[in-house]
Amino acid sequence: MFLLLLALAQGPAPQEAQAALQSCEMTAKGWVCHYQIPSVTVVRPIDAPSTDSTPGEAASAAPPASAVARPSADTVESAEAVRRARLIANCADATWLSLCLPADRRAARVLREEAQAAAALRGRVTALLSESRCDEAVKTALAGGDMALAREARDFCKP
Repeated sequence: MFLLLLALAQGPAPQEAQAALQSCEMTAKGWVCHYQIPSVTVVRPIDAPSTDSTPGEAASAAPPASAVARPSADTVESAEAVRRARLIANCADATWLSLCLPADRRAARVLREEAQAAAALRGRVTALLSESRCDEAVKTALAGGDMALAREARDFCKP
């Protein structure tokens, strides 16, 4: 039931990806419906290895290293930050009627508290830096467990 609500909230699938209802019938165990599944077109990159091989040849199972796209660390981190921000925005203060699972709500509240603590720590460090108390700012960031903020504060203090 929940998955149905979630699917409806995301909107309809693109027209070419939808299955067409052929027929439905009532049986002793309930309704049985038959669907027409759309055909799938597989597009192969030009530099990908061919799967057409003669019986004597073995096709390469792994694509060449140039064809494998690996996301950079910045992309992964920003995607994770976006996911966390979306979870906080959608589920931290969600009512019982929202589409958030209880585990998502708890995780969103924990993430929100962590974000608020990090913002408060950044505020304290910034206040110390504005008073030219660089050593205390670095110590405060380290005591708060934010190594990146401590590096930022140290780099800010360098002439």
